[in-house]
Amino acid sequence: MTEARPLIQVNASCPGSDIAAAMASASLVSKKTDYTYSSTLLKHAKQLFTFADKNRGSYSENIPEVQTYYNSTGYGDELLWAVSWLYHATGDDSYLEFVTGLDGEDYAQWGSPTWFSWDNKHAGTQILRKYDR
Repeated sequence: MTEARPLIQVNASCPGSDIAAAMASASLVSKKTDYTYSSTLLKHAKQLFTFADKNRGSYSENIPEVQTYYNSTGYGDELLWAVSWLYHATGDDSYLEFVTGLDGEDYAQWGSPTWFSWDNKHAGTQILRKYDR
């Protein structure tokens, strides 16, 4: 590929609460075949969730270049999606408490979501909740 590919990052002053779920779910996928890699993914998923929870914000608010393609209307569903995967990967009740406590009430809009997309993880979170340990 000869096209320029700019590097974009999220950090404390430019938050994006969108990454931890991917690493937590990937840690489950690789757990039986590569435990070391799975443990590394899970460790970083925990770190990313802690960072995302502490520095709440949507990537598209802070990185305007992506708004045309993948605009996000919020970050609460991302936090719930991430913490649901972390609960399934660890069994740590503190993650379940995040979903079922005040944060869950604030961000869940539980209702009956009709789709799952990059911008709405509520349906996926509800499915994961069905399989809580």
